Amino acid sequence: MLPWDYHPELTKDRLVKVAQLLAIGRGNAVDRFDPAIGDDNWTLGVCAYNFGCFQIIQVAGKPGFEWLAVIDPSKHFQFSVGGVPMRFWRGDPVEPTSKISSATPREQLLLDLEPDILTAGVLFRLGVTTDLDGSLLDASFVALRNKQPELVWPLPLADAAPLIVSISDARPEGLELPPPFVGDPSDKAGDRIDETDSAPNRA
Repeated sequence: MLPWDYHPELTKDRLVKVAQLLAIGRGNAVDRFDPAIGDDNWTLGVCAYNFGCFQIIQVAGKPGFEWLAVIDPSKHFQFSVGGVPMRFWRGDPVEPTSKISSATPREQLLLDLEPDILTAGVLFRLGVTTDLDGSLLDASFVALRNKQPELVWPLPLADAAPLIVSISDARPEGLELPPPFVGDPSDKAGDRIDETDSAPNRA
């Protein structure tokens, strides 16, 4: 099975774009990491998580990302792809943590009231693995059933086109400028330069 076999909204292009957003967030955290002021692996992890959430929040619903929405912006961050709830975490995608493999209240509601929406009890996650410096190395789509991975599908980030994000369609207002002066600059009042004053002394 592939992600879109579980749900048609879970396309390769969309999942790759979400992973690219997470990579940008992690990259920003790595760039700002400074042990000289007290940063350690814990602060790096917190910043990387927060910055990844921020990237998703910034573009959700914007042009090109109409399919992306934020369900829960809190520390228990959850988003949706085409209306399908998802979460992300850093770690081995084959061994998800108990917290990430548990259904959120929103997911539990769907499981209870609309069991067919999540394919009879399957939860969807993105697992990211990191390099030694904390930057995103790989990402995988993970489908969980009974808190165990049923599918771990590596996202083809290496082959993906660069992510282009337009945060706003608003354009800044134009600035009115006076018409340019055309002619000999010395004709302008106060612009005449006395070359004898500025010329260097010659012996």
